[in-house]
Amino acid sequence: MGLLRLVLASLVMISHLGISIAGLNPGVVSVIIFYLLSGHVVSQLWARRPQHIHSPSLWFYKDRLWRIVPLYMVALLLAISLWWAGAQSPFIGRVPHWQDWLANILIMPLNYYMYTGQDAFTLLPPAWSLGVELQFYLLVPLLLSRPRLALVSALLSLTVFVLAQCGVLNTDIFGYRLLAGVGIVFLAGTLLGRNDRLSHGCLVLLWLSSIIYVVWLLNGDRHQPYNTEVALGIVLGLPLLVAFLSFPRQGAWQTLQRRAGELSYGVFLLHFPAIWLLQFLGFAGPSTAWMVFVLSVLLAWVAHTAVERPLWAQFRLKLPENSADSNRSSREKIRE
Repeated sequence: MGLLRLVLASLVMISHLGISIAGLNPGVVSVIIFYLLSGHVVSQLWARRPQHIHSPSLWFYKDRLWRIVPLYMVALLLAISLWWAGAQSPFIGRVPHWQDWLANILIMPLNYYMYTGQDAFTLLPPAWSLGVELQFYLLVPLLLSRPRLALVSALLSLTVFVLAQCGVLNTDIFGYRLLAGVGIVFLAGTLLGRNDRLSHGCLVLLWLSSIIYVVWLLNGDRHQPYNTEVALGIVLGLPLLVAFLSFPRQGAWQTLQRRAGELSYGVFLLHFPAIWLLQFLGFAGPSTAWMVFVLSVLLAWVAHTAVERPLWAQFRLKLPENSADSNRSSREKIRE
């Protein structure tokens, strides 16, 4: 699903340039679809974990770190260089303390900026959502090995999510930013690769409920940040992922998907450094979207080719291959 991921990363990019679609933030919709996709990918990765290793959980954590950290550090170093050179942004507006540097390196603290004020010095602003994903990854071996615990966690997260949508809890924070609320979205993604009726029924119920909720929100003055976008992300994301999962994984289409996937994470992380680089050259504002995209893709390609690919070849354990079809599937999943 590399092409879908690249489109989603591009929508996050344009949202940070102040571009909305029909008055809605496309970046929020994209992040929710990313959460669904992330849940699906890690559930498939966990299902294909090597059976001969002593600690599957440790293998899983190492794989996720090798997937996330190398490119993140490249982007972070570039952002630090631009900050040092004088880049201007509300996200890097204060003099940093050691806690700020630590939060930017560890990623996960960025997710709690609403309590810490960390958004006043976040070198890669989209990384707060990466912090949410990392928190979910920490729980994956536990949740996917214990179905009852996963069910209880899903019900608790759904409760928090519903309370946020009703305004009992802060809609933005608990309905979009924190794992306590959006954990249900990740867990819904884990059901996409399953073939049992219960999983299908849960996904259909979630999808239909989200459609009704979106219609209700759009037919009245009920918009809160970002209730409509979050629900719309579920409404659009579930059928999109089902459609992409049904596409044949072969030939030119598979090559396009793979190449787009290699660039998507870089575009997601590097578009703010691209924005700041263009500002140095005198280009700014929504009209620069195409320039930001091109520069982000270029930076992503260089980082993937020079850093990610060599490190993955050296340190990421390949998944076992059982058949022609599963070979393609495994190779595709390991790149996620």
